[in-house]
Amino acid sequence: MCPGYGLAENTLKLCGSPDDRVPTVLRLDPDALHAGRVVPLAGRDGAGVPLVGCGVTVGASEVAIVDPVTGEALPGDRVGEIWISGPCVACGYHARPLESEQTFRARITGEPHRGRWLRTGDLGFRHDDEVFVTGRWKDVVIKRGRNFYPQDIEWSAEQSDPALHPNCAAAFAVDDGSTERVILLVEADGRALRNGGARSLRARVADAVLDRQRLRIDEIIFVRRGALPKTSSGKVQRRDSRRRYLEGEYGPGEAP
Repeated sequence: MCPGYGLAENTLKLCGSPDDRVPTVLRLDPDALHAGRVVPLAGRDGAGVPLVGCGVTVGASEVAIVDPVTGEALPGDRVGEIWISGPCVACGYHARPLESEQTFRARITGEPHRGRWLRTGDLGFRHDDEVFVTGRWKDVVIKRGRNFYPQDIEWSAEQSDPALHPNCAAAFAVDDGSTERVILLVEADGRALRNGGARSLRARVADAVLDRQRLRIDEIIFVRRGALPKTSSGKVQRRDSRRRYLEGEYGPGEAP
């Protein structure tokens, strides 16, 4: 097995790591990464945020790292949206012309000669010709001007206590009119919440996220196992979780 990256809109594979080479692992400065910059930490074992390289592009495919708001190409030390061009890119979505135009026919600002590009919605960067994926653009949590990836928040929460399981949390931000609040939904067994267990478990979850991401969660809500919406392949659907939270489906939580 080896790391790779692809998506259905590109007829799957875009890049891959050779199976005869140990995968590349970069450890990045967390504060710089929160600001969208790529700063490797050399010679500090175990330090920083580890990211695994997805290898180099295959065939005639091309990758550009682009500012998702301005559409401008970004230098190699910046995180941006991954755009793809090449013979494997599909023509569009069936019977969805507007979405097809927005997704499959993007152009890099100031560089019309480079043709049309597929907007993946994924964030990442290139380092020594390898593609590194950091998360989804629309899922990024912004708190006090810093970017946080929900996958990192969720992983920290899931590792905080043996009673919690992988893929059991959903982190997202909501705007209360004056500021962005970070909400964390966590599936937990009833046994772990009885006899005052909810308060201590909430504290452990909050401390784990604060320790690893330097982020204070505004509200933590425990829900029953299986309550979070997931795709057919088992991935947590954060935007649907956010919608259900705003509609009051999960009930009030507590600040840590």
